[in-house]
Amino acid sequence: MSDSAAAHVSHGHHQELSFIRKYIFSLDHKMIARQFLFQGLVMLLIGGTLAMLIRWQLAWPETAVPGLGFISEPYIFPGEHGGGIIPSQTYNALFTMHATLMIFFVVMPIMVGTLGNFLIPLMIGAGDMAFPKLNMLSFWFAFVSGIVMLSSFFVPGGPAAGGWTSYATLSARPQYTGVDLGQNLWIIALMINGVSSLMGAINYITTIVNMRAPGMHYFRMPLTVWSLFVTAILLLLALPVLTAALAMLLFDRTMGTSFFLP
Repeated sequence: MSDSAAAHVSHGHHQELSFIRKYIFSLDHKMIARQFLFQGLVMLLIGGTLAMLIRWQLAWPETAVPGLGFISEPYIFPGEHGGGIIPSQTYNALFTMHATLMIFFVVMPIMVGTLGNFLIPLMIGAGDMAFPKLNMLSFWFAFVSGIVMLSSFFVPGGPAAGGWTSYATLSARPQYTGVDLGQNLWIIALMINGVSSLMGAINYITTIVNMRAPGMHYFRMPLTVWSLFVTAILLLLALPVLTAALAMLLFDRTMGTSFFLP
């Protein structure tokens, strides 16, 4: 068979990916990087809005914020000209959710998810990540985690208000913060996010160790790849412990255990 005929047959067997497979459930590392970037930018807008509300409260305490009058009590108290006054318990929730969104849903998706997925294969000469399907699952676990976290704004009692570190026992007893279901959703969202980051860490380490181009020794790798490599190793070591601690905190809140409560 001639080269032109072989190319024609190869082209005939090639099928264009559907919109869903190309843009939604993509296995391409560059598209997954864009998905992480888009999610991070959306969360940046939400987290930035919360930051502006925090700054307003610090600059003008107990002064009505324009446009917040549509939120009912006790989350926002009625103010002048359709505005709303931020009470102390809402301020605690704003601070908690702002920090949580910025760390776990902006910095991590953009700095690790986007840069790692986009740059690692290109910089080490690999065609893609070692586990493309695991890579896709990593994004979708992160996406579900974000949905669960944002849903806590709409449950009775409002979102978590125990600080973004949620130290026990402040976060272990609902009566301390006045938040029950919202804090539980916060814990569940971060557990899902931890599984997502664990998938990404396994993928990054395996890709860097096994899929470097010939001649790309460890000390020839760019510093960007080294930074992502070390970050993935640290995540692999830390996330199982943090996820287990989150599970124990959830058990203390829902099942009557005493991991953090004396």
